[in-house]
Amino acid sequence: MISVKNLKKYFPTAKGLLRAVDDVSFEIPEGKTLGLVGESGCGKSTLGRLLLRLFEPTEGEIVFDGRNIFSMPPQELKKWRQEAQMIFQDPYASLNPRMTAEDIIVEPLKIHGIDIDPGMIAQALQQVSLNPHHRSRYPHEFSGGQRQRIGIARALILNPRFLVCDEPIAALDVSVQAQIVNLLKELQRQMGLTYLFISHDLRMVRYIADEVAVMYRGKIVEKAPTETLYQNPLHPYTQALLSSIPLPDPIEEKKRIRIVLSGEVPSPLQAAQGCGFCSRCPQAQDICKTETPPLQEVQPGHWVACHLLNKLQK
Repeated sequence: MISVKNLKKYFPTAKGLLRAVDDVSFEIPEGKTLGLVGESGCGKSTLGRLLLRLFEPTEGEIVFDGRNIFSMPPQELKKWRQEAQMIFQDPYASLNPRMTAEDIIVEPLKIHGIDIDPGMIAQALQQVSLNPHHRSRYPHEFSGGQRQRIGIARALILNPRFLVCDEPIAALDVSVQAQIVNLLKELQRQMGLTYLFISHDLRMVRYIADEVAVMYRGKIVEKAPTETLYQNPLHPYTQALLSSIPLPDPIEEKKRIRIVLSGEVPSPLQAAQGCGFCSRCPQAQDICKTETPPLQEVQPGHWVACHLLNKLQK
């Protein structure tokens, strides 16, 4: 459904260019979920906003069902926006406190000039497991998990095909996170939705995603089917990320060797010389400091950007 080709987004600052997204390419098949992980500031949310054309790119293209969204005329773009929606991270900041749940959910219908059937609101609330009788309540009268469900209902009211989920569980209690992820999986099954699921929670990403892409300093350094990546991570940064996931078994947790990264994190305003991870990589060699590694397919569906591929595969 979605094909991203050589996408770049640079933000000019007083001290130079901030390379938020730096030459990223990938595809998301229809009805599937791509999990996007990486540390804060690596460009995940910027990439999600580019996919919805909330930002204009510096270079590159995004093709949605054969259409480049950055070359769409205004009328076609407005119609396309019904097909692609977003679920925001903070359910407190993303809802207008002066609007009722009903007003929040029907706002997209009003923007797109779609006739509002009273039954649509009840159906939208039931779809996300909320009581339709609470439609007249304001956001402060709901819990955090219920507010996020309102945000999901608002995103679904236009019957979209693609959703960008920008850390939708990060601001929620742990007990509620699993409920929201299960809801998203069920909605995907019912409606055939396609997701970009951005998250710091590596366990939840493993549960919901069909493929996982790992970002570092604006670039994708590894992408693979979920179980392939979790069972056989090849990039040193991915290995370090996955080693930070706590294990439920205290005995196994005690035996495990955690990879602790050292070295200095380069400034995001500094153009990467060679591999952007080389200053923190325990296996870095001279070539890593001078040449940028291309993203290569080392196994079917498993892509890695690392000069040490032969060594890592052994």
